[in-house]
Amino acid sequence: MRKLVLVLGGVVVLGVLWAMLATSGQLLAGRWTFTEKAIVDRGTYFRLKVDFAYKGEPLRYDLVVGCNVLNIRYKDSSSTYEAGLIPTVWGQRMSDGKAVVVRAPDACRGDTTANGGVPVDFLPVMVVYDNADTVAFGIGYMTDDAYRSPKSVLRFDKATVERATRAEFDTFRATGPQNIITRSEYHSVQNDHHLASLSLPRTYPAFGRHCYAYSRWKLTEPEREIVRKYRPDGARYWTFSDVKKQGAYANEIREARIKEQKQLRDDGLALELNGGFWQPDVGALRRDGVQLVGLRGSTERAAAFYPADTLMSQDKWPVEPRARTAAYETLQSVQSVNVDIGNEQSRGFAYCYAEEFPLRDNFFSKTGTLPATATIDGTISVTNADEHWRGFSSMPLYIFESDEYVLEGTIFNLESTGGDV
Repeated sequence: MRKLVLVLGGVVVLGVLWAMLATSGQLLAGRWTFTEKAIVDRGTYFRLKVDFAYKGEPLRYDLVVGCNVLNIRYKDSSSTYEAGLIPTVWGQRMSDGKAVVVRAPDACRGDTTANGGVPVDFLPVMVVYDNADTVAFGIGYMTDDAYRSPKSVLRFDKATVERATRAEFDTFRATGPQNIITRSEYHSVQNDHHLASLSLPRTYPAFGRHCYAYSRWKLTEPEREIVRKYRPDGARYWTFSDVKKQGAYANEIREARIKEQKQLRDDGLALELNGGFWQPDVGALRRDGVQLVGLRGSTERAAAFYPADTLMSQDKWPVEPRARTAAYETLQSVQSVNVDIGNEQSRGFAYCYAEEFPLRDNFFSKTGTLPATATIDGTISVTNADEHWRGFSSMPLYIFESDEYVLEGTIFNLESTGGDV
């Protein structure tokens, strides 16, 4: 009796499958075939509108962003493609050959300006790239401090997020303005395996999608007492040469901040403990506080950031491999990091680039290590900075200014998890 039930159950299942396949047109006389295109829409979509001005010229970006977009194609060109946030970054060429790029927020849970998930004073992270043809080096506007700087070429007016549909997303992708950033540029900071999995060639220089900065904090008197124990005699700018001392300092300064329950920006503004920094997913921060995208009821103030870069960024090297190798061979020393403070006029910015790693060109098989320097404003040396460059980032975690301020290294990531352009 049990076997009969199983057989009858199987007949029912086969009957249901037959009906489904016949209805969809997938079961034809004599052989199987497949639909040419099928969309399984698991995504959410939103429209991002940004009003701003570049060197006084009013502009508007109006783009549709998709989250968890799945597109399946069959037959000869069958492929499966899924993107977490697309486009993660989007920009256009300016009249002077530069590019302005906006980083979309993670508004993937239905957050909009209308429903309060996106604040009315939302400020997205924006980057001005020196060369629209390469988008290899840019100046990121990480907080609203940047827009108040005399160095700013942007004026920010307003940004909103609205609900959108898959149809609007497809239309924007098909007929909207072309993104200045190509897929190859966006992914070329990744390894060869990743590029091969996407069938993409490597672009050099890669898109500058990591933005480097230091947050600058004014030391309270209890913090200054700690710093004085470690400060080299007479040093203006200095860091730790001893890892154990750096670890001891980190523990002591953490305890002091916990006791104070605050940290001071370099302009004296008090922030909550461990505050002042979030990734671009939630938008750029404001000095006087802003709600984070997707986190209703939150209020976060911005730390005071200053941009940092290095000689070893891809935009500073020849594109042609043999010319690049020749340039390596003439290199006598490396500026491992430079922080631009500029009388506090650089507050709010970060430098965005892809780091160069000559190890893959067998550079150090001939040269070994090179002398290295760390500087402030391009000329002032940092005492105790690593004296040798070994082919990888040696950005100090802490840089002190006498016993008055501490600079703490930060990296903003413009990419998103599973994202694309």
